[in-house]
Amino acid sequence: MSQLDPASVSSGRYTPTTVDHFQHPRNVGKMHDANGFGYVNDPATETTISVYVRVDAARVLRASFRTFGCSACVAASSMATTLVGDRPLAEAQTLSADAVDEALGGLPPDKRYCAELAADAMRRALRQSA
Repeated sequence: MSQLDPASVSSGRYTPTTVDHFQHPRNVGKMHDANGFGYVNDPATETTISVYVRVDAARVLRASFRTFGCSACVAASSMATTLVGDRPLAEAQTLSADAVDEALGGLPPDKRYCAELAADAMRRALRQSA
């Protein structure tokens, strides 16, 4: 896993929430009983995100992820899984990059793509589970 540049943290480039989700990501790993899978691959940033969801009775029971990318992408993927957990499927399917970015307290402009990729992978997984 990549490391956050200490100067980026102390300068306020990343919010404490973003740092926390990178250093202590939630819901990491492949889910073997998933009934939805979403994948994005962005060659321009060399980022891949895999999202797994378990949906039952039109409710998201669990979500997990595996990310190969920068620390901001790990944080965005972690946040995306927490935002959809235990939500009605219809509500979870509206997850946006803006919601991920806002929940992280705002990513730097050059890292905004991380929220977009994480939200896209999540929406793909949720569509497949329906």
